[in-house]
Amino acid sequence: MCFEEELKSLAVKNSMSALIKAFTDCYKHYDESKARVKYISDFSRIATLALYEGFRCENIKHLLDKATNYLSYLYKEVEKVFEAVFAIDLRLVSRLAIYTRNPFLPLEISLAWDPVLNLPYIPSSSIKGAVRSWIELYIGKSVNDVSLEEIFGSEPESRGEKLASLVVFTDAYPISCATHLLEPDVLTPHYATTKLAFSEPEASPTPMVFPTIAPNTVLRFIVAFKYKRENKQLLNAKIITKLIDYTIRALEEGLGAKTSIGYGRAKSIIQSRTIKEVTK
Repeated sequence: MCFEEELKSLAVKNSMSALIKAFTDCYKHYDESKARVKYISDFSRIATLALYEGFRCENIKHLLDKATNYLSYLYKEVEKVFEAVFAIDLRLVSRLAIYTRNPFLPLEISLAWDPVLNLPYIPSSSIKGAVRSWIELYIGKSVNDVSLEEIFGSEPESRGEKLASLVVFTDAYPISCATHLLEPDVLTPHYATTKLAFSEPEASPTPMVFPTIAPNTVLRFIVAFKYKRENKQLLNAKIITKLIDYTIRALEEGLGAKTSIGYGRAKSIIQSRTIKEVTK
């Protein structure tokens, strides 16, 4: 009863705060001696179902509109600073499981969550890492003789100095969905990782229910490019066109966790673009 009351109408609350409050408030009513599963497992299952019901697309139009307006404002501001700017929409064709160290939902298997917009999101670092890895794997360590370190930046240990990236990715936020923004999924580990020895007869599988971003959700992010570093021109429209093509191809192969079994597949489209002339 405690869970049901605490987790009502999550779309009109700060979901992260509501889940944390529910987790702590309801624990005092939980009798572990009578429970068949751990408290965290039971809480995660109920919370995931509450998120599924609460984040029906018809209930969260205000949140999706807020994210759309934020990205539109951000695009205009980024245009003032960068020479080439693109807004890219990702339409999911399979569930997306995406994690981050912080901020995230307090569940057994978490989901990257923006506490301000009250929406799941794809961290910019995940997008940038996926694109860079794809280019290095399929294209090589340079694009038109410009190294990936020059384009994406490098840490001091790689060349004795730190190079700032010429390309910037923003986080990706949902701007539309079909029926539900989130869908529950189930993972059933058969062995407890804390045990030193595994015994098939003693195995007691406990299904873990966790939230994913639903197929047919559209997420938008912005990618922006600088042409120069220290007055030396490194990028131009031709290279940037290739990098955008590689970005789309990389993300369509999959993003986030469990891509090897079909998660995180998406179709991409350039929603808007700005490419300025090269200045002397």
